[in-house]
Amino acid sequence: MIFKHNFRSELDEDEMNNSAVTYQQQAYDYIRGQIMNLGFKPGELITDTNIANVLSISRTPVREAFHRLEKEGLLINDPRRGWKIYTLTLKDINDIFDLKVVIEGMVARKAAFCKDELLRDALRNVMHRMDEADAANDANEWFTADIDLHDIIFHMAGNDRAQEITENLNVQWHRVRIGFMALKGRTRRSSSEHRAFIESILAGNGEESELLIRAHLNQVREELVHLLVTVVLPFVEEGV
Repeated sequence: MIFKHNFRSELDEDEMNNSAVTYQQQAYDYIRGQIMNLGFKPGELITDTNIANVLSISRTPVREAFHRLEKEGLLINDPRRGWKIYTLTLKDINDIFDLKVVIEGMVARKAAFCKDELLRDALRNVMHRMDEADAANDANEWFTADIDLHDIIFHMAGNDRAQEITENLNVQWHRVRIGFMALKGRTRRSSSEHRAFIESILAGNGEESELLIRAHLNQVREELVHLLVTVVLPFVEEGV
């Protein structure tokens, strides 16, 4: 008996699977980008049909992207109305910062024991970039330096899971953070707070590093909540 193996069919199936993954990623990147940059507003309803039409793809990878974004806290599936962009409440802000304070405090403490001179030099350099960006009033460069700075600290601590969790938390309050950090004097104060815990990390003082970064995050939380309560939330229905 002769068996014929249909390799073409297997290749076609693999290509179809790869295309589905690519389309899902395309949908995910598009929707996430729109959420982060306020192309989609908090509470706005979106449909798989509309997204599929915009991207010229089928609805299936869009629905898969919806579920992925739901797990990340960026979309909410309302059984009565459909998919909508998440809104942040005061409770959400406090929940996010409760976690950030604990996780990033632990990470700063562990980073203080890092002996890798390349990482330590990188931390010094990125703090210098942050100071220069602040002096030049360059908010975009300041944000980039801030992201790089925390990335280095996570590498110094050697905890990839902590970094993954924190990055997801930061995505969830990203839109609010952009407006908050644009406030006059906030980047200047934040740079000063960053410099304090960075110097402590470089000095190898783990306990002090943890206390300083926790104090920084709680200060950000306090100012952010005050801003939302007094300026923003009175004028919106659900949240931000």
